[in-house]
Amino acid sequence: MKVLLLNASHNDLGLIRGLKKLGFYIVVTGNTPGLVGEQYCDKYIRADYSDKELILKISKEEKIDRICACCNDFGVYTASYVAEKLGLPGYDPDETTCAINNKDKFKKLTEELGIISPKTRSFTDIEKAKSFIDSMGSEDYPLIIKPSDASAGNGITKVNDRSEAYEAVSYAFDTCRNGTIVIEQYIEGTQHGFCTFLVDKKVRAICSNNEYSIINPYRVEIDTFPADNWEEASKILIPEIEKIADRLNLIDGIFHLQYIMSDGKPYIIEAMQRAIGNMYSVLADRLNGIEWDYWEAKAKCGISCKDFPVSPEQKGFFAYKSVMADSNGRIDKITIPEEYGEFLFDKCMIRDVGDEITNYRSQMIGLLFFEFPSKEKMKEVLI
Repeated sequence: MKVLLLNASHNDLGLIRGLKKLGFYIVVTGNTPGLVGEQYCDKYIRADYSDKELILKISKEEKIDRICACCNDFGVYTASYVAEKLGLPGYDPDETTCAINNKDKFKKLTEELGIISPKTRSFTDIEKAKSFIDSMGSEDYPLIIKPSDASAGNGITKVNDRSEAYEAVSYAFDTCRNGTIVIEQYIEGTQHGFCTFLVDKKVRAICSNNEYSIINPYRVEIDTFPADNWEEASKILIPEIEKIADRLNLIDGIFHLQYIMSDGKPYIIEAMQRAIGNMYSVLADRLNGIEWDYWEAKAKCGISCKDFPVSPEQKGFFAYKSVMADSNGRIDKITIPEEYGEFLFDKCMIRDVGDEITNYRSQMIGLLFFEFPSKEKMKEVLI
């Protein structure tokens, strides 16, 4: 059988491995030829995977049997759209996919279901957004202003007053593709990830982590596994996720949340239905003892996941660190600190000496993967 995978970056390697294990002939698209995963696929077609109509055209021409979203929100939108048009399994209706993965629509869903989440307003008109800013008092700050459809921290700003908010609104509109931004209550607390796998609308496994942002406050640079106080958070988050799954009749697969822990409550800030970035599954696989991307590939190809392992435990202490520059320029040298040595078990370098960094806040140089003997040692070394 032939599957269309929408990208072949380092983040998609787990999906490629899963699709190969399932015996698929893999056709892959993407705007950048020569990505690391391309060598493991059977055919490459240069195409923008966010272009729904183009990917639909390619899917028909290639006579694909299945489609698999890549590790990007726009890949999920496109895969869901194509699957609905061609009658392919593995995806919710396009409207449902947007309700989960689109920030403004997801916030409306949490409000409807009474789920703990920051108060949010969405806008499609810049002047109406600025008028809303004008109506707010100093006690309403700080705020978070962001595009409804961006990822990896693009277009997001925390603002502390009206003048900053005006600039942030313009920035968010300039960054978004669907013409919608959200203005959100800022919640003071710690940020975390909560990855689950749904089967028959029930959570079968969880993988939790703490999220740290150092160079770019809106792009996760370090994850440590498992999350602090994950047991307490799970008691609230699992029922909320299953409430969402039941309300929308969600298909099987990964359902990932980001949340802020504040005063003992997990405030859900966004959700996604896809493999997670920064090669998240490298550590999730070790923490749980399962192959997350393999099961996600099965789900997206419409293959039954009823034999998914039931509630695998979280064992051990793992982390990844994004290697980032602290300014723009050309890379002169990459050095791994000595104190990382005994804990570092793998790495994936995306850029090398001589490469140019033009946006150091978003361009990652590589990823380092760690295993630690304790949570205390992990935080001492990395945080």
